[in-house]
Amino acid sequence: MEFLGFSICELDKEAIVALVAQAIENRRKCHLVTVNPEMLARQSQDHGFREVLLRAEILVPDGIGVVWGARLLGKSKIERLAGIELAEALLAEGARRNWSFYFLGGKEGIAEKAASSMRRRYPGLRVVGTHHGYFAQDKEVLEDINRLRPQVLLVGMGAPRQEIWIDTHREALSPCVFMGVGGSFDVWSGAKRRAPGIFQKLGLEWFWRLWKEPERLRRIVPSFWRFGMLVFREWMRKRWYNGKR
Repeated sequence: MEFLGFSICELDKEAIVALVAQAIENRRKCHLVTVNPEMLARQSQDHGFREVLLRAEILVPDGIGVVWGARLLGKSKIERLAGIELAEALLAEGARRNWSFYFLGGKEGIAEKAASSMRRRYPGLRVVGTHHGYFAQDKEVLEDINRLRPQVLLVGMGAPRQEIWIDTHREALSPCVFMGVGGSFDVWSGAKRRAPGIFQKLGLEWFWRLWKEPERLRRIVPSFWRFGMLVFREWMRKRWYNGKR
């Protein structure tokens, strides 16, 4: 599905996991990005980040705003897929297929705790290495990942840092599959709690996070405004184009 100049994946979770399995089997690089309104707003003012999104193989509609915006433009089939749920589906399939994972990100000890938690949840899961996300030099981290040769690298540094980092280093790294997972390590480790189920079902996890971290408001409000204007302009363009035909 085309949305604001990007090809957004309309496949469900199981189909995306199947694509990842094909990439691993064929030793083909695959960067999954879970896009939200803040990221799409940023790319409109940051050409470099826009190129990162365009180079990614799979863009998944994470934020509910992306779904609402797409539906306003007539894309009725699109459904939200939370990044944390897609990552957990990859871990579950990885445990079944014996894939190897590396967790990169979070504060000191968080990725390690997240790995331990996921190993308990998915018996047989192979997390071959972990590293926190507060490093000054890339070289040591890159060498550690390549030494351990995981097939899937999950990076929890927050957007857009994690997407830019993956795009910068993907060709120098041994994994086939890369995915930014935001704060998932914090949730898996027990350091933070995911939004209650009712917020998840209503697509209001962003509101829960905002309530828990009100300092995000200064960043979120301008981003949502820019995103809304992008969607509005596209809506007006389509109306004008259809009127001219």
